[in-house]
Amino acid sequence: MAERGLGIACLPDFAIRDQVEAGTLLSVMDGALSNSGIFRILWPSSRQLAPKIRVFVDFMAENLFADRITI
Repeated sequence: MAERGLGIACLPDFAIRDQVEAGTLLSVMDGALSNSGIFRILWPSSRQLAPKIRVFVDFMAENLFADRITI
């Protein structure tokens, strides 16, 4: 809705990166918000990590917070 001009939204940077770069969304509250928080990926412990989970974890690490993630 924010992208269509129907209001504002508070979203994580990674979720709207493409829209901000394309100019369809504009950041308006940079000074009022801090980029803090923790994202964690949890999965059941087992001897064999499912390939789907490994691919997902690798994708998240490479694309969202590559400069701040430790695996």
